[in-house]
Amino acid sequence: MKQKEHKSRSLSWRILLVLFSISLSTLAQAQSITVKGNVVDPNGEPLIGVTITEHNTTNGAITDINGNFSITCAKGATLKFSYIGYKDVTKTATGTNLKVVLTEDSQALDEVVVVGYGTQKKVNLTGAVGSVDAADLTKRVSPNASSMLQGRVPGLQIVQNSANPGAEQAAIQIRGQGTFSDAGSNPLVLIDGVEGDMNKVNPNMIENITVLKDAASASIYGSRAANGVILITTKNGTEGRLNIDYNFNMAWQSPTTKQDRITNSAEYMTLFNKALTHTGGDIAKKGYKQEWIDAYKNATPGDPMYPNHDWYGDIIKTAPMQQHFLSVNGGKNGTTYNFGLGYLNQDGMVIQTGYKRYDAQMNLKTNLGGRVTFGTNINFSKSQRHSTSYTSSGNQIDNNETEDLILCMYTQGPYYTPYLPDGRFCTGGYSGRGHNKAPLAVAYSGGGKKFDENYVLGSAFAKVKIIEGLDAEVKASVRYNQVSSKCLTVSVKAYKLHPDEFGNHEESTYNSDVNTLTVRQEVETQYTLFGTLNYRKTFADKHNLNVMLGYNQENFKYDKVGGYRTGVPTNTHWELDVVPTAGQTNEGSAYEWAIQSYFGRLNYDFMGKYLFEASFRYDGTSRLASGKRWGLFPSFSAGWRISEENFLKNVEWLSNLKVRGSWGQLGNQNIGNYPYQDVLNATKYNFGGVVTQGLTQDALSNPEIKWETTTAVDFGVDFGLFNNKLFGSIDWYKKTTKDILRELQVPTHIGVSAPMVNDGTMENKGWEFVLGHENKIGDFSYSISANLETYRNKLVKFGSREINSKNGTIKEEGLPWSSYYMYVFDGIYQNQAEIDNGPTPISNLTQPGDMKYKDISGPDGVPDGKITPDDRVVVDGAFPKFNYGFTINAAYKGFDLSLFFQGVQGKKVYVKEWGIAPFRQGSVPSVFWRDAWNGEGTSNTIPHIFNDNYAPNTQVSTWWLQNGSYLRMKNIQIGYTLPKTWLSKIHFQNVRVYFSGDNLLTFTDFFQGLDPERTAQNSRGAIYPQAKVVSFGIKVTL
Repeated sequence: MKQKEHKSRSLSWRILLVLFSISLSTLAQAQSITVKGNVVDPNGEPLIGVTITEHNTTNGAITDINGNFSITCAKGATLKFSYIGYKDVTKTATGTNLKVVLTEDSQALDEVVVVGYGTQKKVNLTGAVGSVDAADLTKRVSPNASSMLQGRVPGLQIVQNSANPGAEQAAIQIRGQGTFSDAGSNPLVLIDGVEGDMNKVNPNMIENITVLKDAASASIYGSRAANGVILITTKNGTEGRLNIDYNFNMAWQSPTTKQDRITNSAEYMTLFNKALTHTGGDIAKKGYKQEWIDAYKNATPGDPMYPNHDWYGDIIKTAPMQQHFLSVNGGKNGTTYNFGLGYLNQDGMVIQTGYKRYDAQMNLKTNLGGRVTFGTNINFSKSQRHSTSYTSSGNQIDNNETEDLILCMYTQGPYYTPYLPDGRFCTGGYSGRGHNKAPLAVAYSGGGKKFDENYVLGSAFAKVKIIEGLDAEVKASVRYNQVSSKCLTVSVKAYKLHPDEFGNHEESTYNSDVNTLTVRQEVETQYTLFGTLNYRKTFADKHNLNVMLGYNQENFKYDKVGGYRTGVPTNTHWELDVVPTAGQTNEGSAYEWAIQSYFGRLNYDFMGKYLFEASFRYDGTSRLASGKRWGLFPSFSAGWRISEENFLKNVEWLSNLKVRGSWGQLGNQNIGNYPYQDVLNATKYNFGGVVTQGLTQDALSNPEIKWETTTAVDFGVDFGLFNNKLFGSIDWYKKTTKDILRELQVPTHIGVSAPMVNDGTMENKGWEFVLGHENKIGDFSYSISANLETYRNKLVKFGSREINSKNGTIKEEGLPWSSYYMYVFDGIYQNQAEIDNGPTPISNLTQPGDMKYKDISGPDGVPDGKITPDDRVVVDGAFPKFNYGFTINAAYKGFDLSLFFQGVQGKKVYVKEWGIAPFRQGSVPSVFWRDAWNGEGTSNTIPHIFNDNYAPNTQVSTWWLQNGSYLRMKNIQIGYTLPKTWLSKIHFQNVRVYFSGDNLLTFTDFFQGLDPERTAQNSRGAIYPQAKVVSFGIKVTL
């Protein structure tokens, strides 16, 4: 009976609970309303993907393709409308249809800047930091990120010496050359907080790039940051609808300039004889017979036996390049994602060169219940590069094969073509009239080089909100880079165009009748683990404090193995196992290092007005001996936002005015592998006729070496006027590197390599300027910005001066590093009397028409009446006087235009031999040699045309030192974005089409036909050309 009563009461409670729940639901429904509306921009265009959230709830919605939305919420609730790049708007839910207009927030994307292990408000920065966002970065279409940064940030110098696909190898420096040690001057590059290769990241996946230029901003990275830091942040998804983005670009590359050369065969041979006569050569054996010259003069146009051929078009061609990029991104309920896929297919302008790259990026971030956020960033890249081989015996993987091919192109005469009439390769016209290798025979006979690279950069992180204001983050990453290289060098035969008296075409063979194969595999693995603890607190609504402490551990390992064999049976076998083992050689090496670090940073500001920052890094590296292993690198900086003072707050035209200063120290651990240890290398000894394996020490060690240390000081001013429509900054800095690690200067006869010592000081001082203006007038918006930097490099402490007589440089205290040191060109000898009555020439071959040099000094420092090495002087131009860049952007309704110019002023380049000197290995001269000296009074600037290495005219002199200054239109882009009213009909969010051009205009006084943008102070005229790129593309968002 009691059981029945119990069951009855239980059933009654259940019925009452259901009825109560229904009542609550009914009451809630009675208090909820459905709000509908439309969101547009100031022009009335619908905004797609605007996020609408109900305050203090997880309830939300997004706008559709027409900007419409519908959300069920509590009556009277506050609705927040958010969209990237626009100011947030709040509305009250009233049940009526809402018309919401979002206005652009030009400062929204610039408010926060990525810094070391975190972010800071831009207005609160006290260090020297430059940044470039995705919108500016991708206005230039390029296969790699490094070239996109060129000219964008003052103090960041990027020189791209070559357009060789996949091997551009841009030189990157921040605020000049910081050291002359083997550590180099390359900055530290971090991708989403861990070290990586910026050119392996698809530019479409980059959200922004921050450049840390001074010690205050970079010292948090300690010994890794002596040369500055580049921080790359990739794109995450945003909560809202799922977006599918697709970008396509098709481009055509051609050289920025082409040298005008003397390609008339009869003229070429006549000038060659003239040059050979002047230099004292044997006309009968090396010159061209008059009957040959006459045959070319009188030949019927198009006669294959008597051509006037320009080899340039055979080697360098217009090349296509296409890029595809697909991204799927979005987010919901605290989880965001962005998955990107990229494909690049780039043919090289030089024949038989090309590059393919496949890349993928996955960024995922999710909130696990409010306090914990987990995320991962994974970047994968697979690339394949191919080129011709360097035709010579031995291991040729490391040689510059494309430069050799271009060099060979310059040396080919116009009086023969790449092929004989019967189709065989041709190398020269007549017996005994030599040129370098036949380039097409080398390129098209099989073989070549292959480089396959697999790259992975993966990281995972977890952020925990411990209590209010106290957060912790842990991140672990691995970087893996594997490069497989192969070089198949094929024996090549080519023939003279004109037969001998027996009707035979003289044969030339390259690579000694044998095919060779070299293979190599290199693997780099780097593990990184770091954790940070971050505390933020505001006291009395005035004092803002942010304290961060962290720990970092890195381990790196490199492995290399390779082999070389000779006698490959065909020109298509790329594996060692098909080659005989006789004569084989092997190679292999490995090394590893580790670094452990503790770091911290303190930020304080009073009402956003008075700013202070202090940081430290305590690094220990395995590359130094245990007693010298640890180094402390502190920094301090402060700022004063004067515009926040009461006496300036009412100045309407002054939006921002801040002065700042910083001091800090940085180390450098990229100092080679264990130079403090004694290293033994394998060798063989002969004991009584028996060869025995042994070991030898071929380098002295020094266990007392310590860190290189860079001390940097920076003072800056940031300003914004008229609601920040006019803005800019000015910086002055001084960067001094002491205890530079270098080899001890010792005589070469000691028989072993000198030990590493801390002995050297280098200084860089400079100014940086930024000025910009942006405005919007109705539907028309525009922006103009410019940057300029100037700096001076000085070698403060070096030791005994070192002179490189071949390249014309000197390393001496008080001068810029590797300054030019050469004879000063002083005109042309017009007659024999000038030679007899002037200083004794440097060469006894000197005759009228040759270069004249200034008699500046003798052994005692005064002119001595003869030209000797004492007459060489230091010449400026090793470093530019200033670098600059400026951009112009404009938009009207759906049309947009961007222009970007970049320039260098005051840089000089010593150019020599192939590509500029006449008849170097038979090279075809540039047309300016037509104006060469040809008798008294005919020229005082261009000497008599000469042959090969003619001593009077090929001295290292200022005649060959050319002005490498230039102003270049790096990019122009014109685009049109289709109206959203059109796109709504096909359910697209955004469609933009554009046309783009890179390097279309260059203004320079450099040698005609040669590009002035070069990484080396001293180089041949024959290098892989810079690319002029014309492209069109389309960007679509579904």
